[in-house]
Amino acid sequence: MAEVDRAVLVTAVSEMAVLRALQLAGNRLLGKRGRSVRGPMKDVEPWSIHVHLPVAEHELDALLKDAWQIPVAVGLPGGLLDALDAHVRTLLAAGMEFRRDDLLLTLSQLPQFVLPWEAPRSFPKS
Repeated sequence: MAEVDRAVLVTAVSEMAVLRALQLAGNRLLGKRGRSVRGPMKDVEPWSIHVHLPVAEHELDALLKDAWQIPVAVGLPGGLLDALDAHVRTLLAAGMEFRRDDLLLTLSQLPQFVLPWEAPRSFPKS
C-alpha cells in the first residue's frame, strides 16, 4: 500500500472511530439531562454535544463505555486505540469541537503500526 494511501486510510478510519465515540458520549450525556436541556440541543450533532454541556472527569469512563468495540472487532492496533481514546477524552473534558487537524497531530505522534489488512495472512493447509 502506498504511503499516501495508507495515511489517508488511517486518518479516515481514525476519524470515524473518534466521531463514533463522541457521538455515543454525546447521546449519553444528553440522555442524562431533562427536557429543558434536550429541547434546545435538538439541532446539535450528537458528536458535538460535549461542546455545549460540561463533562466532568469522573463521567468519562461511563460516557465512553463500549465506544471502541467496533475498532477492536476489526483489529485496530491497541496503540492506535489508546491514542484515539486519549484524544476523545481530551476533547470531552475540555469541551473542544472535533477538528481533523488536531486528530492528524495526534496520529503524527504515533509510531508505525501494522493495520489488520496489512498483516500477512496465513491460510490453513488443505
